[in-house]
Amino acid sequence: MDRLLPLRLQTWWSGLDDSGRRTATGLSLACLLYTVHYLAYCLPQPFFIEDAGISFAYARNLMEGDGLATYSGGPRVEGYSNPSWTFLMALVYGVGLPMFTSAKVLGWLFGVATLPLVWGLTRRALPDRGDAPFHRDNIALIAPFALAINVQFAVWNSSGLENSLFCFLLAWALFRCVVELEEDRKPLSAFLFFLLCISRPEGIMYT
Repeated sequence: MDRLLPLRLQTWWSGLDDSGRRTATGLSLACLLYTVHYLAYCLPQPFFIEDAGISFAYARNLMEGDGLATYSGGPRVEGYSNPSWTFLMALVYGVGLPMFTSAKVLGWLFGVATLPLVWGLTRRALPDRGDAPFHRDNIALIAPFALAINVQFAVWNSSGLENSLFCFLLAWALFRCVVELEEDRKPLSAFLFFLLCISRPEGIMYT
C-alpha cells in the first residue's frame, strides 16, 4: 500500500491539465495555511470553549449506559443544542479515544474539508469566461485562502464545539444543492441540510 500511494498520486497528477494542477496546488497551499493557522490555537495556547464540556459529558454518559444525562444518574434532559456533534463525540468516546484531543483533530479535518467545497461553490458562482490567470478556477481560489486566514474560522473550529462540523455541512449542502439544480442529481442535499439543522439551531434558517 505504501508503494502504491505515491504511484497513484503521480498518475493522478500526470492526468491533470495545467489548470487542474494550478487548482490542486492552490487548494493544497490553502489547506497548509489553514493548518498552520489552526495549530496556533492548539499548541501554544490550548483553547476550548467551556460549553464543549456539555457535549462531552452527555457523550460520555450515553456510552456508559446512563443515557443522555449531564451526570451519572441525573435526569435525561436535552441540555445540548448540537445532537450531531454530541453523538459524534459519543462515538469517539465509545472507541476509546480522548474526546478533548479528538475534538481538536476533527476541528482540523472538517476545516480542511470545507476549503475545497468553498472553492467549488465559488467557482460555480463565477462567470465562465477569461483565460489564465483570470479563469474562474483561479479566481475562486481567493475564497478558500480568505477562509484559511480568517481568525474566527480557525478559533471556533478549535474550540471543541460543533462549529467546524457546521461549516463543513453548510458548505457541502450548498455545493450539493447547486450541483443538483444544474445537473439534475438526486437530492442528497436534503439529508445534508437535515444534519445541518441538528448541528446548530440556526441550521434551520440556512435550510
